[in-house]
Amino acid sequence: MLDIIDELISKTPEKGFLNNKIKLKCSTCDHLERSTYYTLLKEHQFEVLEPTSVSNTFFRESMYEEEITVIPILFKKNCPKCSGQLKAISPVPLEYIMNILQSAPPDDIMYG
Repeated sequence: MLDIIDELISKTPEKGFLNNKIKLKCSTCDHLERSTYYTLLKEHQFEVLEPTSVSNTFFRESMYEEEITVIPILFKKNCPKCSGQLKAISPVPLEYIMNILQSAPPDDIMYG
């Protein structure tokens, strides 16, 4: 999995969704730090967790709910203030991030 992410991230510019920041917090000293998805993925500062089932609600003629399986990602890096670790669980599952990495970049003329 790490090889695929490395290959995809090397072909992807640091733009769009990957440039969004995620807040990591140390469980020991409560130090907060922000980092981008791109940086955390490129520097291998993440762990792929076990797949889990979540409820997915969508609307068509009425409201439907279904259970889907997603793979959560735990971003982590060493705390610069203590010996703890800064951690955050990505609100976006691995499947969606892989989709983003594999998709063509948006047209600069249209989205500037």
